[in-house]
Amino acid sequence: MDVIELIRYIDGLVWGLPAIMILVGTGVAIAILGGFFQVRYLGKAFKNLLYKGTGGKGEVKPFALFAAVMGATVGVGNIAGVSTAVHLGGAGALFWMWVCAILGMGTKAVEATLAAWSRRITPDGRVEGGTPYYIRLVPVIGPALAVVFSVFTFIAAYGIGNTVQANNVALGVEYIAKGYGWDPGLARLVAGVLMFVFTALVVLGGIRRIADVSNYLVPFMAFWYIAASLIIWVKYAGNFPLAIKEIFTYAFTPQAAAGGLAGWMVYSAIRYGFARGLFSNEAGLGSAPNAYAYMTVDHPGRVGLYGVFEVFMDTIVICTMTGIVDVVTRVYIERPDLSGAALAMEAFYRAYGGWAPFILGIALALFAYTTLLTWEWYGEVNWLYFWSKTLGLPEKPLMWIWRVMWVIPIIPAAVSAELFEAFWDFADTMNGLMAIPNLIAVAYFAPVGIGLIKDFLKSGKV
Repeated sequence: MDVIELIRYIDGLVWGLPAIMILVGTGVAIAILGGFFQVRYLGKAFKNLLYKGTGGKGEVKPFALFAAVMGATVGVGNIAGVSTAVHLGGAGALFWMWVCAILGMGTKAVEATLAAWSRRITPDGRVEGGTPYYIRLVPVIGPALAVVFSVFTFIAAYGIGNTVQANNVALGVEYIAKGYGWDPGLARLVAGVLMFVFTALVVLGGIRRIADVSNYLVPFMAFWYIAASLIIWVKYAGNFPLAIKEIFTYAFTPQAAAGGLAGWMVYSAIRYGFARGLFSNEAGLGSAPNAYAYMTVDHPGRVGLYGVFEVFMDTIVICTMTGIVDVVTRVYIERPDLSGAALAMEAFYRAYGGWAPFILGIALALFAYTTLLTWEWYGEVNWLYFWSKTLGLPEKPLMWIWRVMWVIPIIPAAVSAELFEAFWDFADTMNGLMAIPNLIAVAYFAPVGIGLIKDFLKSGKV
């Protein structure tokens, strides 16, 4: 068994039935304890985006930091990940992705709230916080779990946050290059070099510069992709009722496939719906709290509402754009040989013709680039927690070592088209491993997080 086969084997174990049950169980418990606050107060979560940080403490303005988190959450998972789920699980995978999102809205809200609750503001106004800071508060096993989480996370950052993203930015550029008759290999290399330079310029400035860049890029890229997808919905409106019927029907019954293939089983729909849904919205993963801890806010519960809206926008809105496009254009049935971004590209090509590489290429590149930026910070928080907070090594040199290390794999990942699936499998595996210690802490502190959210909602501040 070679390394790639080993990664795929471990991926199958990590994302088996036990992992799905833990994710679902945690989400259901939070939903019941919280009275489904994530659905009932979705309007207030939207209104909360107008908060300017008045009376709050932290390092980064609320919307700028929210944009940075959205930049990480809205990534290639929203295009390539969703299309992979549809390819492997059929139309029914979209239903389970929505279930994952509704439950994830509550889970992410509790995670974000705990991040603000457990952080420490130093006398000079700096924040010390992130996911391992609330995990370590779990009695007896907390400190060990926090260390395990930090190690899994800074390793995972090189999968979901770096190599997958760099590879898919290059894929987006390759699509554009092919559309205009340019050399795709050279295009990938140029993309890698440019990514290397622009990522270095941003991440060297830390979370504030990442947030400032995201503040401008994220709203534009979201509008770009939503508008482009809705145009396809309208163009194929005649297939829309069939698409919706297939999504709900095949979430519970097997779906036949074209071309004599075996078809899609319900278990595959559930597994890939949840796996790719989590890859996209990261609820339960423990990634976003590493940034939410730095938000300037007046109440920990307020941060939870940002978590609710983050998952809603990511999965219910943007992932749905891709999923419906794949189904209404019928490419997932007619081209069973295609998966991931290639499947989405075929759908866009049917709608836009020669413009498809340009439209989807820009979306892929922006989605991946903003994810690459913010995941640098997620990895950095946990890198420093392990080496500095736990082992007592000096923080500043370690910080610069991490930032230099972060940009090194970008160019190799960009030009390694043949490792596309391996990067995804590695990312899936590490995501599942880092979710385990985080979900233990979230489950333990769920009453605290829910109580803070309810207290904030009663305060009338939003």
